[in-house]
Amino acid sequence: MDADGKGVRQLTNAPGCYNAGPFFSPDGKRVIFRSDRKKKDHLQLYVINADGTGERALTDDVSWVQWGPYWYKDGRHIVYAGADHSNPTVRPNYDVYWMNIDTGKKVRLTYFAGADLLPAFSPDGKRIMWTSTRDSQHSSQLYIADFVPPGDE
Repeated sequence: MDADGKGVRQLTNAPGCYNAGPFFSPDGKRVIFRSDRKKKDHLQLYVINADGTGERALTDDVSWVQWGPYWYKDGRHIVYAGADHSNPTVRPNYDVYWMNIDTGKKVRLTYFAGADLLPAFSPDGKRIMWTSTRDSQHSSQLYIADFVPPGDE
């Protein structure tokens, strides 16, 4: 919408679905978000142009829940949290993943038996922060680390 609140535009059109968690790309031309349009409560990641055109799925595994996407400074990569939900008797283990949105290639960044969620980068892309339950009390705490992008080309 315009700065004065007029000119509101709808970007997605998936009636009855959950579409949320949008983030603008660093150049402001695209938006990344999560949606359960393929299976209720099983979130997948999507990217769409800021004008509402060119929507496409970045993930397509309805056994998994993938959410919390965040752009890297180059506008070609994201980080997000994902976990396998195929076995309802097992607690899902969320880890942080890095993805090239042009090729779909992903790299797992965290390996812990607790939940690693909601990753975000520092503005210069040199640090990554996320929420994790990896402490001895399994309480959600913030973690930060230096970040070097994995080779994925």
